[in-house]
Amino acid sequence: MMQEPIISRMSIGGHPIHPMVIHFPVAFLLGLVGADLAYLYTEDSFWIRVGLWLAGLGSLAGWLAGMAGLIDLLSVPRIRNLTIAWIHGLMAVMTLALASFNWLLRYKADGVFDPWGLYVSLLTAALLTITSLLGGQMVYRHAVGVHAKS
Repeated sequence: MMQEPIISRMSIGGHPIHPMVIHFPVAFLLGLVGADLAYLYTEDSFWIRVGLWLAGLGSLAGWLAGMAGLIDLLSVPRIRNLTIAWIHGLMAVMTLALASFNWLLRYKADGVFDPWGLYVSLLTAALLTITSLLGGQMVYRHAVGVHAKS
């Protein structure tokens, strides 16, 4: 038996915004781990600058994508009634708080590699993985933001 889809209020032409834009901060923040490891391997300061930009863009894009998700969470009763939606939202806030802290660490380091940035990047990537899995479950198990075929 197919579950009735839960339609997103934050959508453009019927396409939900949060699932459309969340891929950008995820890519930036996972790429940050790669930039840190590339610096450790090459000791090229280029990767420190890349890390600063990835942390900043990942945080900013994540907060913007999160706002679209928050509006859906608060304005769509069927989403609001899902425990998994609240867990996903809380974990996303924790992840974005860490990502923002990571950007601040890198900004204050002023072009010097700080190993704490790598540690925070790895923790952020782990939380991001769990948060993404929960988001996927919302789509595939609870049909959040899915439209039935006409």
